[in-house]
Amino acid sequence: MIKKIVFSAAVLCLSTSAMAGGLLTNTNANAAYVRQMAQDGVIDISALYANPAGTGFLNNGWHFALASQTARQRRLIETTFDPFMLNANNHSNVRNIEGKAFAPVVPGFSVSYNHDKWSVNAHLGLTGGGGKCDFAEGLSSFEALTYQSALEGIVGQYGPALIQSMMQQGMTLEQATAALPQAANNVLAQNGGYSLRSNMKGRSYYFGFQVGATYKFMPNLAGYLGVRGTYATCNYNGAISDIMVAGQPAMHQLPDGSVHSAEITLNTDQTGFGVTPIIGLDWKINNQWNVAAKFEAPTKMSLKNDSELSTHAEGMSKDPSSVLSQFADGAKVREDIPGILTFGVQYSPIERVRLNAAFHEFFDKSAKKYGNKEDLIDHNTWELIGGVEFDACKLVTISASAQSTHYGLSDAYMNDLSFNNSNNMIGAGLRFNCNKHCSVDLGYMHTFYKDRTVTTPTAAGNKVDVYTRKNDVVAVGVNVAF
Repeated sequence: MIKKIVFSAAVLCLSTSAMAGGLLTNTNANAAYVRQMAQDGVIDISALYANPAGTGFLNNGWHFALASQTARQRRLIETTFDPFMLNANNHSNVRNIEGKAFAPVVPGFSVSYNHDKWSVNAHLGLTGGGGKCDFAEGLSSFEALTYQSALEGIVGQYGPALIQSMMQQGMTLEQATAALPQAANNVLAQNGGYSLRSNMKGRSYYFGFQVGATYKFMPNLAGYLGVRGTYATCNYNGAISDIMVAGQPAMHQLPDGSVHSAEITLNTDQTGFGVTPIIGLDWKINNQWNVAAKFEAPTKMSLKNDSELSTHAEGMSKDPSSVLSQFADGAKVREDIPGILTFGVQYSPIERVRLNAAFHEFFDKSAKKYGNKEDLIDHNTWELIGGVEFDACKLVTISASAQSTHYGLSDAYMNDLSFNNSNNMIGAGLRFNCNKHCSVDLGYMHTFYKDRTVTTPTAAGNKVDVYTRKNDVVAVGVNVAF
């Protein structure tokens, strides 16, 4: 029945990070962070990623920290859209979509060699991404666009006849034109509606290798200069298939006159590399107070596509105005890593207790993204963190912390493939001081996400999406010095 259907898929950059931090940055680099998140003012080998300048105050010799985290996240989207009732396989106007992200092993490794005033150090870990996310039943945005495209197909085939019929019933041309979408909707309903199958899954890993040196300018003041190389590897694999409109398979006609299935399949690998200069400062005021700061410069990152696309999807990818253009085979997609400014402080009122606080700002609005998506960000992401450590005895340290993360994403930025919710996190754990050369960290972290409701007006009525997440992380780490 429908000889031509123009189908556009909302396939955007799928952020699969199940970790803590900004839009493209993981701040939980080790198990010590999971048990006590305010690491930015801590002097310890396990805090090298958060406070590299602090390594200048470690004892002479070698220091190693090895950690692994396991993160599990669920993304939940509830979409309410009345046209969904025309789906021949599901007549409800509500869709509850669940995406599952799981990162079984997120490793982190830090090393420092100290000699007198110098510390030469390195960190290797997943500084962004870190998991896979699977929407086994696709996304509601796919179905909404299927409906919209089906309606366009009905209008294209029956529009003149419908307008003529309404004018014969006494409507003016303007009135009939305004009523055309509803008339087309009725035709679609009377002829079996629409149906489809869809799925989407993705993975994202940003491997960071950081090297640098710390120098003690004075007995209580150290500075750090380093650089991090980040290698990104991502994959997006999705399909919208078995598309039926008014009882017939949906087809797409190419400019050369040939007709193909309107099915869209996408399998894209993306790879890229970027370099981040880093500077840091640590001021060990006395045995009670320590203050530190770090700045990571913005990182230019272009991801190159290696794509396999269906005939319809390939044709769309060649159109610069299509959302699929960012997945064109061989194309480069800009996805910069934001610059970061952090401050940390540690205060020890008594020998066995340490109070920690930190502040992070991620310069998201200055990080270039495909399609200038950074313009849809209202303000930079910022975080406040507080934590406490208590040496219960010589062998055991108890810790707990809380973090509040505030994203500045506008409603226009949010979609079911790429969304972040402001949240509050709590973490707790233990450090076992086995001896003066070895300690073991155990930590657990849970995130409480704030629901976000986005209402999008359409010609067929409002589409309402409610976004939320659930996230848990457990970690274990070993620290060795000799």
